[in-house]
Amino acid sequence: MTKYERALLLGLAEEIALQLRSRLAEIEQLHPRESAIGIATFQERLWRIEELLSTVKKDGDD
Repeated sequence: MTKYERALLLGLAEEIALQLRSRLAEIEQLHPRESAIGIATFQERLWRIEELLSTVKKDGDD
């Protein structure tokens, strides 16, 4: 993978994480009690993406 391909993928992953955080905030405000399981699942998915993103960024710094 070239430097530019990696940069593009990282940029896309960061944008996806931002969009997911925004959507999560909307969900929490609309139905905080009724959709607690959905929110928890959504949060877990977001955290996994953010963890992977962080790992990839650290790998690139080496």
